[in-house]
Amino acid sequence: MITISKKTFEGKHWDYFILICRVLLAWQFLSFGYAKFFDDGQFGISPEELNKPIKDLSLFKVMWYLFDHNPFKTIIGICQVLCGALLLYKKTVIIGALFFLPIAFNILIMDITFMDSSMVNGFASRLSYYIILDFLILLYYRDRMLIVFKAITSNMTNKFSHPFGMYLISPVLAVLLSLVPVIPVVLFYLVAEPDEMIHSLGHAWKGLTKATQHFLK
Repeated sequence: MITISKKTFEGKHWDYFILICRVLLAWQFLSFGYAKFFDDGQFGISPEELNKPIKDLSLFKVMWYLFDHNPFKTIIGICQVLCGALLLYKKTVIIGALFFLPIAFNILIMDITFMDSSMVNGFASRLSYYIILDFLILLYYRDRMLIVFKAITSNMTNKFSHPFGMYLISPVLAVLLSLVPVIPVVLFYLVAEPDEMIHSLGHAWKGLTKATQHFLK
């Protein structure tokens, strides 16, 4: 039986390896992020492909076209550059390693879903390898991560006791809370386009009334 001791992940050589992992992942994300600002080939498709019917384009080309639009492209670029910088700076390496995971997993899922079979194996395997390296970085700093994890999960209690009735009405209050962002929109259109807004509210009320009646039957 193979056992892995704590000393396996300690020592000068392991420290050097983690540094190399950080540099590799940071370089990948910094270069990807930079390309989204200054490289037209990062996203987008050719004029010839734009003139083709969408049914003649591969899923990858459709994805590449959609991702070439802002603010999506800019936000992804900023996130990748920020993540790369966090990985390089020793005081923020854990934040960078945690930040890396959701971005990398999303890219991996999109590659598996949309890429052609001839491309997906190479890209998916390389990105999976980077994710494994990122987990090794987190494993190296596991002592600090455990401290944070214990701090945010241990002895979690409410500041005040909640009566049972509060739990019963909380779903209704949650629905009302979800409507708060709608109020300023409704008020705006009541001023800008009152007739259309009143008409829309009437339809919404009728739909709500029908749904309530159907539920009470």
